[in-house]
Amino acid sequence: MGFSNKMLNPGEEVVVDVRPHWKFLFMPAIAVAVVVAGCVAALVEDVPQWALIALGALLVVCLLWLAGRYLKWTTTSFVVTNERLVLRRGVLKRFGREILLDRLTDISCNQTLSDRVLRCGDVLLESPGRDSPEVFPDLPHPVAIQNEIYRLISMRRGGPPIAAGGWPHAQASPPPGVPATVIADEGLGGPAQPVATPAAPTVAEQLSQLDDLRRRGVISRREFAAKKAELLSRM
Repeated sequence: MGFSNKMLNPGEEVVVDVRPHWKFLFMPAIAVAVVVAGCVAALVEDVPQWALIALGALLVVCLLWLAGRYLKWTTTSFVVTNERLVLRRGVLKRFGREILLDRLTDISCNQTLSDRVLRCGDVLLESPGRDSPEVFPDLPHPVAIQNEIYRLISMRRGGPPIAAGGWPHAQASPPPGVPATVIADEGLGGPAQPVATPAAPTVAEQLSQLDDLRRRGVISRREFAAKKAELLSRM
């Protein structure tokens, strides 16, 4: 069941609406399969009656475990709109968590080797007022979700356009033989006009760009600290 339109604000649109990855059901499903195989083997081997009863009880427990996990999976959703992030879960007791996109200060994802194979992982979000990141575990395609959040934040802050895959649009290169400082003004009826070469960014601007790369997960905190120290040493 998707995110209800009744819960959206005027002008708000759902961009991402996912449930936890199917690995959430993996362990109870494996347990049910193993116990079923054991029951079949017990019937073939004609084991004592008490063993059959024990296997039957174990099968019931495993089926209840799988049913509970499935019910929790179907009632858990992670939603990203063009305004906020919403996590909702719970069967009898519902839990909801919302974070405005404008309040996010850092976004990262965490994947183990098996997570990378299964294409799932944890998304970690940092916002003011919290001592540790908010963890949204076992989401499918966490890197794509991370890039989509960056795209929405960039749009809200009036930054450069970012494609749906999370990468900035490539700028067109000048044709061969034309200097980079000259841009043809085709379509406006005028000749090509020279464009002044922009001044080199200041240390403060470079630090701001580095911090943006850190928030986007392009560079690590350690790389950010090392480059920051290098820039500050030039002042």
